Amino acid sequence: MKEILDVIVVILFAFMVFMFIRGFNKQQIDKYTKKLEENEEKKNQSKDTVDE
Repeated sequence: MKEILDVIVVILFAFMVFMFIRGFNKQQIDKYTKKLEENEEKKNQSKDTVDE
């Protein structure tokens, strides 16, 4: 019985670690995407200023 409980605890722990890493990775991707959009917007604004 103890072995079954140990296996369940290890599986739950691995699942929680996986979900944490997945959530953190998604957060970093969103942050990076937002930064790229801001850089593109700044680039376009400076381009518009130079064209005028």
